Amino acid sequence: MTDVQVEETDLDAGIPVMYRDYGQRVRMAYDPSQIDEAAAVALLCVRIPRLIGDLDLVRL
Repeated sequence: MTDVQVEETDLDAGIPVMYRDYGQRVRMAYDPSQIDEAAAVALLCVRIPRLIGDLDLVRL
């Protein structure tokens, strides 16, 4: 199981999601004015396929 630490923040226009992969932990920030949380997590799973079905969201 990989912990995905999720936080909302203001990001530059055109950058709805940022993430950093630390192996067993992934930090993700998304801009709710550009994308909702579900779409941000889906996009993260496209970029890091090992998360599909094996992640635990931790909201910061």
